[in-house]
Amino acid sequence: MAVFVETGTYLRFDSLRGGKKCPVLWPVLVHRVLYPEARRPQLNLFQRAVLGLIRARTVQVEAIAELTGLHQNLIKLILAQGVSNGWLLEDAQSLTANGERLLDDEETDDAQLKSGYLLQDALTGQFWPRLLPQLNLLEPQDPLARFPAFLVDRKTGQTIRPYMISSGKLDLQPLDHESLTLAYRDYREDYRASQQLGQGSQQSKQIRLHGVQRLDDVPQSARLLVWLTADDDGSDLWSAKDPFELREKAWWLQDTLLDVIESDHGLLKRLEPLVGVPRADNQTFEQWRDALHKQTELQVLIAFPWVERQPDIKRHLVALLVRQEKLQQGDSRDQELDAAMMECQKLLEVVMQWLIRQYPADVGRLPKQQRFDPTHNQQILSALQLPAFTEDVIRLLSRQKIEQVIRACSKPSDSLKALLFAAAMGTLQAPQHPLKLLGNRELQLDKLMELANLRNQSSHAQSRFTGRETTQLTSRVALDSIQYALGFTAYFKEWM
Repeated sequence: MAVFVETGTYLRFDSLRGGKKCPVLWPVLVHRVLYPEARRPQLNLFQRAVLGLIRARTVQVEAIAELTGLHQNLIKLILAQGVSNGWLLEDAQSLTANGERLLDDEETDDAQLKSGYLLQDALTGQFWPRLLPQLNLLEPQDPLARFPAFLVDRKTGQTIRPYMISSGKLDLQPLDHESLTLAYRDYREDYRASQQLGQGSQQSKQIRLHGVQRLDDVPQSARLLVWLTADDDGSDLWSAKDPFELREKAWWLQDTLLDVIESDHGLLKRLEPLVGVPRADNQTFEQWRDALHKQTELQVLIAFPWVERQPDIKRHLVALLVRQEKLQQGDSRDQELDAAMMECQKLLEVVMQWLIRQYPADVGRLPKQQRFDPTHNQQILSALQLPAFTEDVIRLLSRQKIEQVIRACSKPSDSLKALLFAAAMGTLQAPQHPLKLLGNRELQLDKLMELANLRNQSSHAQSRFTGRETTQLTSRVALDSIQYALGFTAYFKEWM
């Protein structure tokens, strides 16, 4: 068993960021271990999908194209790569042993082992899903101070004085092979997800951690700098940033963080300013949290009572209301404006997804195009005779590739414009489809197009070097977009 003791050792693994955040020093035990280095998978998403279907005995190019939505030429290229790289047999209809191993993400016997560090939470005894190649020490201004301060900016002399999380006196579980296996599994999954190469809910059947071992018998005590911030998703009041910047949030800390806040009134007082609604003097943490949630729920219940029937739409609508509240309180930072535009588009996308599922399109009636043909797309959209689809809207939508629209009809997770096109195709078999009854005065789809463009603009770096004219994203623009997204959604309430 190990016990946390104060040693005056402080660690950090991200930048000393300021802003509307609260720094805390989290107590941890540091174990030195030997582990396999997490590596980027050799397969991308398209290769993995094709090889997976081949293993499932779906080998015809046409069938693979129909199931994946990929172009046949791309599938043929992937098959040629699979044969060339030794993942497929010469006939490209079966996986080789190497292909099987690669698809299963098994670790090979020559996996590179490296020395590093595993952190154990001194509050719960849980091992964090991060393996670190080195430790980054954070030097306090006064090493003897009970509550240390740290220099943030040498030029301005700005400092931070993080809140010290109480460590307790628990006997913590020792590091064993099972604990290390679980920590490495979660670390590997997060690492690969951060590489945007797919993240599955299931891990490989076997994780071979040959050669993994502890390098020190006794762990070292330390405190790690963690930034706490208001929970942007609206599901909790606060969340912890991933101190290693591999993911946005430290998901493994969330439950512990809420327990700590509930029992530590000093920390609760530090965190109050991060939330827009002040806490009354006689309110406990639970009462305050419930009051905030009830306030949002009441706002939704009063203004959008019909949304209770659609929990997915409600979730995104609540998130957008949170963004609106922040903007109205004067928080017009660039990241807040970008986040507001993103939430607008998410709400509109989920409305389109609901339409597509509620009124499915017959994709067999969509033509197979050998090449991109916007003129033909214009003809298709015009023939639908939808009152809100003006000439300008049809012209802009016609730029969507028909393969994207077909894919969106069966798997509605594409861009907003492709989803709108796909939703329009559902009107062919539904006389009472909302898009047949709602006109341009209600839906104003030209504004939806502008919002989609603004969202795309905010997703990329903008400068005079691009040669493109851009719209300045301001608090007024963001609030107008929020009002449009909320109003657009409300027009569909009679069908929900």
